Amino acid sequence: MNSQEGYVSDRAIVSMTNVNPMRETFNASAHLIFNPDAEILNIGVAQNDLMQDVLKDKVSTSLEFQAKDTGYGDPHGSKKLRDLVAGLINRNFQPVLPLITDHILTTTGAGAAVFFLTLGITNPGDSVLVIAPYYGNFDSDVCVGTQVDNVPFYPSVTDDGDVSIDMDRLEECFQNAKEKNNKNIKAVLITNPHNPLGKCFSRESLETVLKFASKHTLHVISDEVYALSTFSHILDEKQENPFTSLLSFGNLDQLIDPALVHVIYGFSKDFCLNGFRVGFIIDQHNTKLRQYLKSSALFSYISSIMDRLLRNMLEDAEWVDSFFATNQRRIADAYKCATSLLDKHGLNYIPSQAGHFLMVDATSHPKISTVDDEKAVFFALLEQGVYIAPGHIFHTRKPGYFRLTFTLDRQKLETGLSKLAKVLQQL
Repeated sequence: MNSQEGYVSDRAIVSMTNVNPMRETFNASAHLIFNPDAEILNIGVAQNDLMQDVLKDKVSTSLEFQAKDTGYGDPHGSKKLRDLVAGLINRNFQPVLPLITDHILTTTGAGAAVFFLTLGITNPGDSVLVIAPYYGNFDSDVCVGTQVDNVPFYPSVTDDGDVSIDMDRLEECFQNAKEKNNKNIKAVLITNPHNPLGKCFSRESLETVLKFASKHTLHVISDEVYALSTFSHILDEKQENPFTSLLSFGNLDQLIDPALVHVIYGFSKDFCLNGFRVGFIIDQHNTKLRQYLKSSALFSYISSIMDRLLRNMLEDAEWVDSFFATNQRRIADAYKCATSLLDKHGLNYIPSQAGHFLMVDATSHPKISTVDDEKAVFFALLEQGVYIAPGHIFHTRKPGYFRLTFTLDRQKLETGLSKLAKVLQQL
């Protein structure tokens, strides 16, 4: 190895060669979307701006500094914080077994939670089966520094918007990965509600995943960070809340060894606090894994002042429950606004039920037939000061999808969609 190669480890080299379309796209636009002083209309990053007025008041009154906050806090998150998070989950996720403090570990964001779980349940050279399309940063969260790779599983042969999971297709994907590509799959990773589709998996589909994982002794990681951002039941009161947590399965031990099931949660999405960087690993049945996670917690624990701030917010359970109810109503209204604007511009989309986004569907556009064509639309919009997330960063198979974040000010939506429609017309 010579100096031009940087004297880096094999692990680093593997990480740098890992395919990561989302990271490439972010790198091309980071000077705009991550620069608070840049003039950019961001309708692509999953951020909910609808509750900023409510949060400003609450955070301001909760940010109490004490001298003890200058010292180290608990690497796992304080007992009080984890008690409060347990209460939050117990009130809203309908867990069969109520959460207690020891079931929860605090991390610097949900991405860190996925990373440390991956280290705890896989070996170098293993693979994780990810329900696809999938959140693009899983290419980092799962793969960077772990020597583990992702194997996408598409529920439908051709439809990237389908989230109905079939056992035979799961088996086919698993066997192909094993026999044709020499993959040793150790876990299944699912986002529910789904990112980027904004849909919730049915209980039947989730049971299929659990049975499949049980058959092959695979871990199941359920990323549930949008659990309390559902809105389809707000739009239609005849519908039930579409979200089902893996924590709520009363027959879990009949479907799979519960020690193989792990849930991710965080404050970025439901609490609209992306920049606070706080996530949680929830594990109720795997004592040995929790012991490992506690030992690795030193590398990913939140600041003492952040711990205190969150405790002060969560202690007001009445405010928290009111916050979620208001947030869901506002998301529902924003979704109606977004779909109305899309209809006005003649833009197709995949309907969603939860989260901050939906997928605009321009796959039938005659001038979009390759990923390069999709990228051309992305860069044309960027030149006009608009950032939208192109579908290929979520590993969609057909070019022409764009993930639109609609939890924004109406004027921003109108401007962004007007420019998107114009770019597509001018291709």
